[in-house]
Amino acid sequence: MHNPTSNPSSSQPSDMVRDRRLTLVGGLFALAMMLAIYHIHDALDGASLWSALALPNPLDVREIVFHDSLLPRIAMTLLCGGALGLAGTLTQQVLRNPLAEPMTLGVFPGAYLALMCAELWVPAWLSSGRELIALTGGSLAMLVVFALAWSQRMSPLGVILSGTIVCLYCGTISLALAMSHFDLLQGLMIWGGGSLDQTGWHGSRHLLAGCTACGFATWLIRRPLDVFDAGDATARNLGIPVGFTRFLALLIAVALTAFVVSAVGVIGFVGLAAPTLVKLAGARRMRDRLLWAPLFGAALLWATDELVRTVSVADVFSAYLIPTGTVTSLLGVPLLIALLPRLHSRPRLDHAPPAALVLARISKRVPWWLASLGVACLLSLAVSRDADGLRIATLAQLDTLLFWRLPHLASALAAGVLLAVAGTVMQRTTANPMASPDLLGVGSGGALGIVITLFVVAQPGPGALFAGCAAGALVTLLALMALAQRASFAPERLLIVGVAISSLFQAVVCAVMASGDPRAGLMMNFVVGSTYYVTPAAAWTAMGVAVFALCIAPLAARWMLALGLGAPIAASLGVPVPRARFVVLVYASALVATATLLVGPLSFIGLIAPHIARLSGGRRPLAQLYLSAMVGASLMVSAEWIGRQIVFPQEMPAGLVATLLGGPFVIVLALRRPTAGGHA
Repeated sequence: MHNPTSNPSSSQPSDMVRDRRLTLVGGLFALAMMLAIYHIHDALDGASLWSALALPNPLDVREIVFHDSLLPRIAMTLLCGGALGLAGTLTQQVLRNPLAEPMTLGVFPGAYLALMCAELWVPAWLSSGRELIALTGGSLAMLVVFALAWSQRMSPLGVILSGTIVCLYCGTISLALAMSHFDLLQGLMIWGGGSLDQTGWHGSRHLLAGCTACGFATWLIRRPLDVFDAGDATARNLGIPVGFTRFLALLIAVALTAFVVSAVGVIGFVGLAAPTLVKLAGARRMRDRLLWAPLFGAALLWATDELVRTVSVADVFSAYLIPTGTVTSLLGVPLLIALLPRLHSRPRLDHAPPAALVLARISKRVPWWLASLGVACLLSLAVSRDADGLRIATLAQLDTLLFWRLPHLASALAAGVLLAVAGTVMQRTTANPMASPDLLGVGSGGALGIVITLFVVAQPGPGALFAGCAAGALVTLLALMALAQRASFAPERLLIVGVAISSLFQAVVCAVMASGDPRAGLMMNFVVGSTYYVTPAAAWTAMGVAVFALCIAPLAARWMLALGLGAPIAASLGVPVPRARFVVLVYASALVATATLLVGPLSFIGLIAPHIARLSGGRRPLAQLYLSAMVGASLMVSAEWIGRQIVFPQEMPAGLVATLLGGPFVIVLALRRPTAGGHA
């Protein structure tokens, strides 16, 4: 018979062995301290340490740098890491979601976007209300996330999926603003990458005051927070005001994030790593995590910053500025992917939204889309804006301008066709109605391939750029399909992985732009994908690829139909599943690579066009594919024309315009309520 009294005594030693909190946090602090001592010794260069600490000599640059730059940077790093560790702990506890943190909830991108808008239109507000602006932007972003997740009953996966969509959309808007106001926002973009450089103690004192207030508020609600582990029902039975406690905890988390953003910019994924890793190290109770997560966050960010400083002085990186926040994002994306299997509940994305009925009434017949494509092409060629407003070109003027406008039209049309066809193929073969080159990160993977090619190849030509882009897109697709074969990864989890890849790409872009590398301007031309820079040869080549893709599509129609039913059924129908899946992925990768070179990695055309085509009557694979190509071409040509008008005399890239216009459609898809009906 089992002796119950022996259980506690036998489990206690093993629990003590598994408690590695002190080892984990102490090891990080020791690493950071050793690197900091090295940097302090290098900065002082023989000057008196005690004099620099107590009363630095104003004539000694070494003592001034140590006292007013190096020490404030360490203090700011510790405060930011502790604040983000506490913010992540609070959000994960009250939402009972292991992936909840300021980045995945959209708070960081929302706060940064609000600061960017204030910098452009109300710069006077930044001098006195920077924290309030960041708090407002972060709060609004999180409210949008919760509104999107409400129809999914606030399931953990629904919250994170909504958060990643908001992150992607806010990041795209920020990139659009940066492109249209590059001179005004260049300094803000460098700072927004999470640069911890300091020029005094004012910022640290200000952040310390905010963190102290938030820490005291957290201490007041520490007991109700403990009860959240037992569930909302148990907490209510014990008399805990669940709604008020959750609201207050989230408000504290948003405030902590706003303080950090207003001080140093965006530092992602520290709030994700700190509470998760200290819990795995032995901090099981909430009161323990409230102490150890901020300590671990401070140690992690300090060690990361010291490592960044060590690497930045190397000969390879000495000419570039490496923001610490970008490095934490690079490290956090793999952690986010590794933690995805811990999410058990998921939203339902395979049912038709009520808004679909409205779209279906708008576009039922093919001739309507033929007419819309013709109108879009006519606008692109004949209507333009000048200093006096919109003008319609005469036949003589059109004949003169045709050599310039026709390649732009051809490249936009080809990109729309390629993205729409690729999106249709991906949605059909994965049976995922939200699969697209944008949301699954395939386009961002291709853009990363372009960035790597630009920095590896001395003089990259069109062939090298296409090869790098195609390789990046194919590797991303293969990685996604490898994850899809794991039983714990549902299609919705793949969306989170894809948006995480897109976030990683945005972090790399910000890092390169902040580095001061002269190739950053060339990289941005390919990343944003403005058709303004497309040569006639490239435009007509892309058109040829689009026509070829449409011609060979019937060869893959049977495979697309069978793979959409699942691998077992496809195999029973005689389809060679591994070979068919690989061929279809290579096909989609080539299309995405060509389109990414033209309009960048983000446009949402690959997501929107297949849905509109299906709602217009394209149910079978080929019918949906060809109708989707028509829809995608019409949308992209319209986006290209709008981009030439809204910021005249400059040009907004067509891919960014399409993303801004397509974002509401993505929100409609995420807001739809599950029904008892069939598939969409």
